[in-house]
Amino acid sequence: MSIGSENWLETEELGKLTKQLADKGTRIFAACANNGHIVFPAAYPWVTGVRYEPGMPCLYQEKNSPIGSNLIVGDFTAPVLEQLATENSFFKRRTNSMAAPYALGKMLSKDLTLADLPMWAGCNSPKKVGEWPMPVVALCGPLQQMKELLELLQKESYQAALLTSRSETDLTRMVLYTAFENLSEWIKPLEKAGILLIDAENGLDSIQECADYLIDFRKQNVTAAYREILEFFGTEDMKEKA
Repeated sequence: MSIGSENWLETEELGKLTKQLADKGTRIFAACANNGHIVFPAAYPWVTGVRYEPGMPCLYQEKNSPIGSNLIVGDFTAPVLEQLATENSFFKRRTNSMAAPYALGKMLSKDLTLADLPMWAGCNSPKKVGEWPMPVVALCGPLQQMKELLELLQKESYQAALLTSRSETDLTRMVLYTAFENLSEWIKPLEKAGILLIDAENGLDSIQECADYLIDFRKQNVTAAYREILEFFGTEDMKEKA
């Protein structure tokens, strides 16, 4: 059975309903957005959140996630999806919504529980303990374009922050002054951020190990950079907004 709400005004009631179902023994699965963007109701403890990670084999369990996601589903195929993909290009791209019923089916067919699943740690080079828990994008080029990218992400309701040594701290815009040698001090304060931008214009070598992706504004504009980030991290709900 699939349940949902028309808008966020109904979130509280949906939360109560899923809790009641869980208390009766129903297993609740939810598609959880990739890379730290919270989607109801995957953050609730009675819900098993599922997110899709291209290139990951099989099912993996993720514990202590800041977004409450319990399962990661890698590349998968299903006869129905393969047939639909020949008719509509939308189905060629796997999504979190497709991954949730797939994970449920796999667990039921193999009689698996969450405790039976292998851990995320050690699989496909996940980030190590003490590293940034969210996507990190290193930026080179004019500072103004970095701020415009930050503003665009925030406009689309994503919790983005920019660390830079070229501007004073502006908490209202989440532009944060820091020196490269102090980057690690921001891991805990920013652990709930959906995406982190780091101004690497004067110190790319210092952040290469913690950055997932690099954008050079000398080669592209803000809109192109925004779309490129969405494509790289594969966040479906962000793509729809783009």
